[in-house]
Amino acid sequence: MVSEEMLKDVELRLDKMTIYEVRQIAREVKAHATSGQKGTIIEAILDIARGEAEFAPVSKRGAPPKSDKYDEKLVSDILGLREYFSALKHGEKSDPTMRVNDSGYECGLLSEKEYRGYLDFDGQNCFLHAEEKVFISEFFVTRFSLRIGDFIVCKGRKKNLADLVGVCKILTVNGLPAEESDFRRDFSSLTYLYPSMRVRLSCGLDAALRMIDLFAPVALGQRGVISAPANSGKTTLIKLIAHGICANYRDFEVIILTLGARPEEITEFSKSSDKVTYFYTSFDKSDEENLSRATLAFEYAKRLVELHKNAIVLVDGLYENIPTEQIKNFLSCAINAEEGGSLTVLASMPQEFNYAGVANMVVNLSPVLAAQRIYPAIDILKTYSGREEVLLNEEEIKLSHKLRAKLAQGSAAEEIIKLFKETENNEELAKLI
Repeated sequence: MVSEEMLKDVELRLDKMTIYEVRQIAREVKAHATSGQKGTIIEAILDIARGEAEFAPVSKRGAPPKSDKYDEKLVSDILGLREYFSALKHGEKSDPTMRVNDSGYECGLLSEKEYRGYLDFDGQNCFLHAEEKVFISEFFVTRFSLRIGDFIVCKGRKKNLADLVGVCKILTVNGLPAEESDFRRDFSSLTYLYPSMRVRLSCGLDAALRMIDLFAPVALGQRGVISAPANSGKTTLIKLIAHGICANYRDFEVIILTLGARPEEITEFSKSSDKVTYFYTSFDKSDEENLSRATLAFEYAKRLVELHKNAIVLVDGLYENIPTEQIKNFLSCAINAEEGGSLTVLASMPQEFNYAGVANMVVNLSPVLAAQRIYPAIDILKTYSGREEVLLNEEEIKLSHKLRAKLAQGSAAEEIIKLFKETENNEELAKLI
């Protein structure tokens, strides 16, 4: 029975606590223990959960608690179980996973509501990033093998408008029935292969995407860097890349992560496409909040890869808002998995970022071209992909080499860029060279 499993879960969580933490929980659920031993206090708490003991009056005797902090979710689970068992005694139906109000246990339940969001952990409780914070008990986390970043659709409710929302039923996990979530393998066990499946970006006349397709072709599992000075068009380029991928590949999961963004940028990104999953922080957020949101975005991408999906994460503002030691950890998530699925990372970075030995694809934006307002300000000679011979066909390799040779021999970059703007595709461009 769910109720018995939850009782066992509550007992295990109490057993892991210190005596001081257990006492604090006992105070909050109004449990009365016959002695001060930890085991006796836990049994008194379980008696409250089973509805076998009455609430004890609050005592003012003894030393004050060492802290006013306690595990609110555990208290809620205990009181939820009590209401469930109490309802059974009276022949009523109830749900042991519902939240209860810790100030008025007799008030009626509000109706269930559907919530959807990404699973996160704040150091004490698991919760969903939804329209409001939705708490998930350890029982659900264990039962469905939930992981940080899982996209969850669930039913939640609370006792009254002032209470916290708690999950009472998990519907789907990453688009699959909750019962299937424990059959996936762990991201850390996947095997890395070289990127080999090309991702074409160009979907029209846009010169920037055609230039990237030719000089720095993208492949699933790549670890790419857009090396760019300020005001060189990197944010616009990220939007174009997202648009190109969404237009050409309906089954790819595109995730945009912007950190420290201006409010107007957030609005523009959020309205740019309904096919993109968007994570962001505004410029007034702390480093801790930026790191938390970036972690959540990458963890969600990992969960998709575990389901053999192809996830592409486009990142802006990583270098400016994340501790340096964490940046390579995020970039290292890129993988073309032998078992199926891939995670591609394309992140904008300032030109002082040392991407040597890290990136296998680089788009370098020129400060000189940007200062002259020549866009796309792509520095062709410093833009490349590793193993391009695997990704480009024979005609593309010849065209790429010819254009690079022209630049090396003294042709102006703006002339090459102009050729891209004046032609409809790279096949037409090849005829002019």
